[in-house]
Amino acid sequence: MTIEHACFGRDRFNTNTVRAFLEREDAFVLLATEDDRAVGAAMCMFSTRCAEGRIASIAVIPEFRKRGVGKKLLNECEMMLRSKGVKKLGLEVDTNNEPAMSLYTSRGYLLRGMAKNYYSDGRDAYYMEKEVHPSTKKVRIKPS
Repeated sequence: MTIEHACFGRDRFNTNTVRAFLEREDAFVLLATEDDRAVGAAMCMFSTRCAEGRIASIAVIPEFRKRGVGKKLLNECEMMLRSKGVKKLGLEVDTNNEPAMSLYTSRGYLLRGMAKNYYSDGRDAYYMEKEVHPSTKKVRIKPS
């Protein structure tokens, strides 16, 4: 919740929502730490029936931004979602959050639409998607 407060203010997820991400079988939370200090977090959910995943939140506390923490969280989210058989990822991002949009577009996310008045103060959000392929195990061949 400390990360939610530091990053999102009024638009943060409430305690019950965060608890649901921790407890549900179709969701997970990742925590980024440095020297035992929580510096970032990500929350994702997925549907194995639809083969779709949603990155609900990636947050890095301000003093740890621009150090690659968000990129590492995104990489781990994608890897875990692929391991669940997800083929399509979706997320919403504030239309004014250029660093996040840059990260997502650099990783292959495409702008699919806009959600007007998405945030509590009336700000808009972009909806972005990415097609992914489930991870596969690599076959190793050794000479006999």
